[in-house]
Amino acid sequence: MKNIQIYVLYGLILLGCFSCKKEDDIKPNAPLLNPFAPAEGANDPTSKLRQQFYNETGCYLLFTDTLKNEYAGTDVYGNSLYNTELLDLTYGINSSVRRKFAFTNLTGYEEQKAAVELLKEQVLPALDKKFYPYSFLLIDKFKAYTWWVEEGATDGSWDSGSEQDFYIGVRAMAISISMLQENKEEFVQKIIKKLITDYLTSDKLREFYAPGKNYYGQYFMDGEFESEEEFVMTTGILAYYYDEYDYHLEVYGMQSDLDKYLTAILERSEEEFETEYDGYDLVIKKYNILKQLLIDGGFNLN
Repeated sequence: MKNIQIYVLYGLILLGCFSCKKEDDIKPNAPLLNPFAPAEGANDPTSKLRQQFYNETGCYLLFTDTLKNEYAGTDVYGNSLYNTELLDLTYGINSSVRRKFAFTNLTGYEEQKAAVELLKEQVLPALDKKFYPYSFLLIDKFKAYTWWVEEGATDGSWDSGSEQDFYIGVRAMAISISMLQENKEEFVQKIIKKLITDYLTSDKLREFYAPGKNYYGQYFMDGEFESEEEFVMTTGILAYYYDEYDYHLEVYGMQSDLDKYLTAILERSEEEFETEYDGYDLVIKKYNILKQLLIDGGFNLN
């Protein structure tokens, strides 16, 4: 009996040795390559430009929506096979709208270099670093196409597309360099407004909307307010239509009111706004609430 126990013990020891040998032979998987980064060791001018931009900003730089296009052999007919990965601008965005994009790339290194300089001069100074995207996609121009399905239909079709100036996604901010060159200041303001709109959640805006929350989207006939001035003083709402002849007042929605105040903050001086609305305490209060939200959010208002 004792001999049997010894043999069993030897067997367990040997089994353990073989198990250890097997574990030692296991090799870790090779680290996954980041398709947003230039290929390791690449020395061409475009790759160097992309690497330098990443070193300076912490953002990846793309000039095409093709992230990866690796040769993977041939099929049974001898045709070349490729492992391709494309940048999906709508990745991670919850929306009922289905979109696709078509890009016209910049032609050559000199155009790419000029585009990066334009980005550094016009766009980056207006953004706090916490609003930098994961990557910038710089292209000459691009179109967005929307998939439409008519009510009751089982299938749909893509529309004819529309030219885009920029698109902000989870993985990239795509910028049309052609449109940026046409009107630099207006272009940058549109980007800022989009970032601000995304930042200003309903919770952040609760105090801003509170004074006029019962009036948005309403229509009033004569008698509700004695004058246009009384309405503005009472509600602090700037987005409305007032007909002094028919004595009716149409109040626009919350977003329209927010846009009015944002335009005032971004495009006018504070002194000019305060002069125009001198005596409208609620308007000035809403202006200051919104401005402080933007300052707290890190937006450059200078």
